[in-house]
Amino acid sequence: MKYFTTLWIALLILSILMLSNANANSALEEIRAKGVLTVCMDVRNLPYSNADPEVPGLYVEIAHLLAEELGVKLELHWLNTLRDSLLADMIRGHCDCVIGVPIEERAMSEAIQLGKNVDFSTPFYGTGYVLVKQKSNQVSPKTLEDIKLETIGTEAGSIASDVLRQMGYNRRVYRSQIAVLDALKKGQIAYACVWSNIGWLIEKGSRIQQAKQTDTAYPELEIVEGFVPEARLRWNIAIAFSKDTSTRETRELQDVVNTIIEQKWSEEKLKELSEKYHLPYFAPFQEDEKK
Repeated sequence: MKYFTTLWIALLILSILMLSNANANSALEEIRAKGVLTVCMDVRNLPYSNADPEVPGLYVEIAHLLAEELGVKLELHWLNTLRDSLLADMIRGHCDCVIGVPIEERAMSEAIQLGKNVDFSTPFYGTGYVLVKQKSNQVSPKTLEDIKLETIGTEAGSIASDVLRQMGYNRRVYRSQIAVLDALKKGQIAYACVWSNIGWLIEKGSRIQQAKQTDTAYPELEIVEGFVPEARLRWNIAIAFSKDTSTRETRELQDVVNTIIEQKWSEEKLKELSEKYHLPYFAPFQEDEKK
């Protein structure tokens, strides 16, 4: 009797393990089995994403590159981030990943604690706050230290606003990035320290491209060429994966994506895509350079 009880327990354990293994298909296996990579994306967030296929945005184009390298079709799960969270929706299982997430708690726009619910790929580019000046201004500062005595405008409540105040710069704050550009255009400030998507606003004047628009919205202004954001004003951008499944289940997908980023996506290609949407391109910043 004892023998049969032991055998029954062994068989039960074996069946549980077999069922567990059957259900433990990796995220990559599931994507390839379906033939579809699903990515959560903001429906209206140019220059990064846009539901209009004519002007899709940087992250949508990168999503297409990723799906192509994985050998599957791309499906976009559209959200309005004024109401919803891309990362939260991914964690709920509505998509396989989110493209374009900063690896930095200060820059997270969504209330998901790093390291608890989300894993990240290798970063594929760097971003941060850049300087904008009038084109008539022939000076192109390489660092903030070069313009410490100048008046620098920035958006109220932004990271740049806090950093400039803490570092003792001659800071002037405005309610929005557009208000900062307007002040710079009028000569009320010497430079603007603003988020890197400012190039799109300079060229288009809004988050959505207007049909047949050819003239810049701020033809007098330009991003300072050669300026690199300082450590407190920059971070790297990566692809986010949910930690809801076990490490083994997600690691395979991350490893393959990391290989694609490191071996397939050239700096020239990413720079070309970034400049297409008027975004300054920075190679991923080295971790030992960050604060």
